[in-house]
Amino acid sequence: MSDAKLSAVDDGLFVEIQRFLFREAALLDRRDYAAWLSLTTEDVNYRVTAAVARDAGAAAVDYAIIDENLTGLKSRIDQISNPRLTRAENPPSMTRRVVSNIEAHHAEKQGEFSVVSYLLAYRSRPSAPEGDFYVAVRHDTLRRSYADLRLAKRNVQLDHIMLYDGALSTLL
Repeated sequence: MSDAKLSAVDDGLFVEIQRFLFREAALLDRRDYAAWLSLTTEDVNYRVTAAVARDAGAAAVDYAIIDENLTGLKSRIDQISNPRLTRAENPPSMTRRVVSNIEAHHAEKQGEFSVVSYLLAYRSRPSAPEGDFYVAVRHDTLRRSYADLRLAKRNVQLDHIMLYDGALSTLL
C-alpha cells in the first residue's frame, strides 16, 4: 500500500520517530555499532541501492550495493570495526549524517510505521581529504518493541549512478 493511503502518525509519535532517526544517525557517526544494532529487530533487512545509468527513454534500474539481514550486518560491522580486517576503514572515516524531510505513517501491520526520510551523509578520510557526499532517500519500517522503536527494514536509494570511491564501507 502506498504511503498516500496510510494514515499519518500523530504529533507525539512523529517526534518519537524523529528522535529515533536522529539518535540512530548520531550512533553511526560515533561508530557505536553495538548500540546501533540494538535498535534493529531480529528479522531486520537492510538494503542500499544505486541507479544504473540508462538512455533517457529507458526506465531506471536499481542495483543492490548492500543487501543484508542481521547476521550480514553483524559481519559487516565486525569487518569495518576491526583494523586487522579492513583496509577501507583503517584509519576510520569521519562521518556526519543529516536526516530530514521525514514523513511517517501507520503501516498496514499493527505496531509498524512506514517512514520516509532524506539523508545527506558526508564522509572524510585521510586518503581523500576532499571527502565524499552520499545523498539518498530512505524507506524504513519501524516496529514497536515493548516501549521502544526498532528498525525492521531499511531501503536506502542513493541518488548516485556511480560510487567514486569504489565501495561503500559505511552504513547509511
